[in-house]
Amino acid sequence: RVRSSAASDVYKRQEQIKRGLIMANLKELFDSNVNIMEYFRKNNNTDYNSSYAILASYDQQAGSYIKMLESDEIRNNYHVNSVQTPMTHKKFVDMYCSQIAKRLEPLDFETVLDAGIGEATILLNIAKHLNNKQLKFYGFDISASRIKVAKEYCKTHSFSPNLFVCDMKHIPLQDNSIDLVYTNHAVEPNTNKEYEIISELFRVCKKYLVMCEPSYELGNPETKANIEKHKYIKNLKQAVDELDGKLLKYELLPVGTFANQPAIYIIENNHTRDITNNKPGFACPVCRKKLLQKNGENFCENCGLVYPITVSYTHLTLPTI
Repeated sequence: RVRSSAASDVYKRQEQIKRGLIMANLKELFDSNVNIMEYFRKNNNTDYNSSYAILASYDQQAGSYIKMLESDEIRNNYHVNSVQTPMTHKKFVDMYCSQIAKRLEPLDFETVLDAGIGEATILLNIAKHLNNKQLKFYGFDISASRIKVAKEYCKTHSFSPNLFVCDMKHIPLQDNSIDLVYTNHAVEPNTNKEYEIISELFRVCKKYLVMCEPSYELGNPETKANIEKHKYIKNLKQAVDELDGKLLKYELLPVGTFANQPAIYIIENNHTRDITNNKPGFACPVCRKKLLQKNGENFCENCGLVYPITVSYTHLTLPTI
């Protein structure tokens, strides 16, 4: 039986509501402190965080981390050496980034990619703590809203990373083109996608993959409960062990969020597979061929796909995520 046009429209509308895809409703829910990823899971009757849910959640969060950084509010959700310690978010970011930079200093690298950069608050402050001021920085996020905010934030601090929009599972860069690929609480929400994601991150890195992600093995009971509640990745260490690389460091960072304690993974690329010394540059996320710029757009001659460049950011997501 064929539905009438009106009935079909009603059905589509009901499906949109069911899937939680109406952004106006999401904004209202976010402002009411509803966890957007949890909302998606309940409405879709799933126990994992989809790419759509992650995108919607991050879009709603855009700007919130900078607001926290600029606030004088004392927050009680941080730890120092596993002891819950109240402080401002600004002080936490400075301490946290200092600890990360300290662990990066012994490594040899000239280019850095922040995968899941958010608003760039962490990358910018890590850069401040690194001795080498000639490094070239790149960063991407699945959320165009966050990249727009990040670009404005970086501009006010005279920091100029190359920012773009893409999905972490389809990074539009050539193999082995970035010395150091870095993540900060960016892999965590991608339920059951740890193998796919870190393989893609490792494909892009030339020398090191560094991840600061919540650790189910090393974290406190609050961290374990938080990971289970929000359906965050639990098997990251196991996935890392299966990489074609050498794990140089795996330890709980001495500073972090109390109920979501991150460990730092530093993995060296052994390059046991065939590699080329590609320089940083956009590649088609479908075929990995180098993109050409034509008429103000990125163009793949091999696939015939076009990826737009806007005033605020370069958009290199696949048609579907």
